[in-house]
Amino acid sequence: MNSNRLRTAYEARSTGTTVGPAFVSGHGPWLRTDDGAAWFDGTSGSGAATLGHQYPAVVEAAAAQLTRLVHTGCKLNSDPRIRMVRRLGALSPYEEPAVLPTVTGAEAVEAALKVARAATGHRSVVSFRHAYHGKTAGALALTWRAEFKRFSAGAPGQVFTAALPDPRRPNEDGVQRYEDGAQPRDDGDGEGGASGTAAFPRSLTAALDEAEHHGGVAAVVLEPIQVTEGVLAVAPALLDRIARAAHDRGALLVLDEVYTGLGRAGRMFTAELMAETPDLTLVGKTLGNGFPVSAVLGEQRVVDALPPGVQTSTYSGSPLCCAAASAVLDTLVGQDVPARARALGRRLDDRLGALAADHPWMSAVRTAGALAAFDCTWDGRPDPARAKAVVEAAAQARLLLFGGGPEGATVKIVPPALLTEDELGFLLHGLATAVSDADRKEAAQAGGALR
Repeated sequence: MNSNRLRTAYEARSTGTTVGPAFVSGHGPWLRTDDGAAWFDGTSGSGAATLGHQYPAVVEAAAAQLTRLVHTGCKLNSDPRIRMVRRLGALSPYEEPAVLPTVTGAEAVEAALKVARAATGHRSVVSFRHAYHGKTAGALALTWRAEFKRFSAGAPGQVFTAALPDPRRPNEDGVQRYEDGAQPRDDGDGEGGASGTAAFPRSLTAALDEAEHHGGVAAVVLEPIQVTEGVLAVAPALLDRIARAAHDRGALLVLDEVYTGLGRAGRMFTAELMAETPDLTLVGKTLGNGFPVSAVLGEQRVVDALPPGVQTSTYSGSPLCCAAASAVLDTLVGQDVPARARALGRRLDDRLGALAADHPWMSAVRTAGALAAFDCTWDGRPDPARAKAVVEAAAQARLLLFGGGPEGATVKIVPPALLTEDELGFLLHGLATAVSDADRKEAAQAGGALR
């Protein structure tokens, strides 16, 4: 082979890097191309940049650490690692907290499964419909979408799935609203007024029974808000019910808060809303605000059921990432990010609710702190084409959004939580423009079809 010949290299298509242009810089909610064009990132870098891109305190902490010590490997300690562990443990909902550092959200899930199996002596796990926990083997076994699993080996142990109630059942005005960025309103059944509540206990019991018959139930794992599949929240009363059911089987309740934890959903941890305390809580994304760092949190007696050396990876506890994470944690408290996220959620809810009143195809508007979504429907059925049209119209206005949802008909809005009034105005105007443009496009296409 001629080593001097110039060849074109392509990124593998499996990563799906097809949204927007190539960006060269960022600040706050903005990403810029090499010609200076600014795009509003309504995805927050897949939910990680909760403080905004290049948040000054985080960048400064990382830059200072960069000149001192970047890497030690997982088995050598460092001062930034000690600081991050102590700060995160102090903020956690645990009395005697232990922090197990990991690198990615999926790795935190894998580590939590090991802890649960070590702590209980059981093997099987219960997960839920519409769950997303990552794409490594163990985490993928808990993830709902079958197409993600086609080329993966099965995980050790058995995973059994229960069907959570769907919180998108509309109220009489066609819009399902959530209060203060927390959970669906209760309509008297104690479980947030979600459809399918009558069937849920049977589904959960059946999954637990199956798991118990296949090695015992080690863990029940769930996201308090299923963000990837469309910001589908689980009411606190239902979380407590699931926790009690898990504990009745000798299992741990594992809350995957990689997306929702540390302020993004309007609270530091979902445990604040619960009567029961989850046995393990997983954090990531916001923890690094763009740096790859995650962790498993729990009581020391639970986390330390896993013997030394069983869960390590080369970059876990990275001094560079831990320095950034400590700066994030300080900012979360100093800027009261959970309160800022709740305020943002109220503004998003108001604007999306008003848009839905003018555009009846917008259904099931829902907000949870700095998370929002709505579904696109036509004649009462999901309309994926219209959701795609909204996302494309937003991109035309240089507003980056993701679609998705169980039916492919959801539009998700995940901006940074710390926005100025002008930045928020751009976002709200961009949403209104995208919805109106998508409406005009669909009307034009329908008119053309009639002709």
